[in-house]
Amino acid sequence: MNLSAQASIQDHVRNFARDPELTGALVSVSITDIATGRTVGGHQTELACIPASTQKLITTAVAMDVLGPEHRFETQLVIMGEIAEGGVLNGDVYLVGGGDPSLGSPYFKGVLGLKSILGRWREKIRAAGIRRINGRIIGEGSYFGTHAAAGGWPWSDLGNYYGSGAYGLNIHENFYFLDLLQRSVEGTIPPVQRTRPVVPGLRLTNELRSGPRGSGDQAYIYGAPFGYDNHIRGTIPVGSGRFVVKGALPDPPLFAAQALCRHLEDGGISVSLPAESDRIQSSGRYASGRVLDTYSSPALSALIDRTNLRSNNLYAETLLREINKARGTEIYNLSSTKVLEEWLQSAGLPTGGTRFEDGSGLATRNFFSAAFMTRFLRYQAGRSRWRESIPVAGQTGSMKGFLKGTVAVGRLSAKSGSLGAARAYAGYVNRADGKELAFAIMVNNFTIESKQVRKKMLALMLELCRAEM
Repeated sequence: MNLSAQASIQDHVRNFARDPELTGALVSVSITDIATGRTVGGHQTELACIPASTQKLITTAVAMDVLGPEHRFETQLVIMGEIAEGGVLNGDVYLVGGGDPSLGSPYFKGVLGLKSILGRWREKIRAAGIRRINGRIIGEGSYFGTHAAAGGWPWSDLGNYYGSGAYGLNIHENFYFLDLLQRSVEGTIPPVQRTRPVVPGLRLTNELRSGPRGSGDQAYIYGAPFGYDNHIRGTIPVGSGRFVVKGALPDPPLFAAQALCRHLEDGGISVSLPAESDRIQSSGRYASGRVLDTYSSPALSALIDRTNLRSNNLYAETLLREINKARGTEIYNLSSTKVLEEWLQSAGLPTGGTRFEDGSGLATRNFFSAAFMTRFLRYQAGRSRWRESIPVAGQTGSMKGFLKGTVAVGRLSAKSGSLGAARAYAGYVNRADGKELAFAIMVNNFTIESKQVRKKMLALMLELCRAEM
């Protein structure tokens, strides 16, 4: 079907859905006029599909409403015991996590990175007159309990940075860099050079192979929360340089304690016993201690920007758990999505035909329809600060590199989602004719390359900006 310049949005949706390269795929598309609620384009609008990371739009909206845009997470440095003559602390040092996902982030502008936050804590300990710790550094991570990763997350994701999970004490966004040395011959093993930062106790069995030039990162780390025996499988491209992938820290609270212990000793403050972590509610063993430092995260609104602009799973899962805590959910059930469903229902958005298994969209058994998403987007249309977190075509986040030089730049905002054979986009269009649209485009079970599906979806999104309504 050849479409003229006067073709309607519905014509373009129909053409998209009938694309022979999407034969056999599940396609759900909904485009709604925000002012009137009228559907101006759609295909199988009520068909439930895997939404992937577009689900973060829902989690962040609930977080903004329940927690408030100025909500902050706190991390405390606490000492137990007395400081004796000579600056000897006869007791332990606690890093008490409050769930901050940005603590020690290497990417979050304005946040102290790992080395800087460790340096801050060392100076607080030094300023207290402590020169030797006759005890341990303890990473107190019981704030969110031990259910760091959602139950529906695939095994192949858990050892990688995007499957790291949310802990009571997060650090360095719960990942490490893994440096690999490329080889020039396909099929050969690219050696592991190092991890950055050092992860004590991590054991990596290297089953990688060198793939074709230009084949990209096809390496997967297989591990689990609190597990230190990991396998790395798949391929990285042949070459002559260093190739970097990112893995999930097995136990972020323990890593934080170990990192501080090393930093103290490098600065001349000795620690007599090995670092450890506390994963279970400790009944406030540190409650009677002396607080040396309280470090606050950026405001929730800024954390939500990183969640949606960079599609960060850790931040989304942290938000879900914090929402549950605010609503009084028991600690063993903080990964429950019931709180999301209740909020949607209270907003007049019926959840029949939907399923939520996590806060980030990484689980493979999340599903809802494009029409459900546009109903939600229409409800949220007036929340301007939340909308600022959605990537803008040609300008910000994951949409910065797309639709450049087109009418969509600055007018179309969209959250992307990609998970195996599932791709989705959802967001808003402010058209030149003054009309404002909410849209959701979802494609599941496709057999062509994901980037080809993305290209087709971007072309449809462009037409939402310029086609006849």
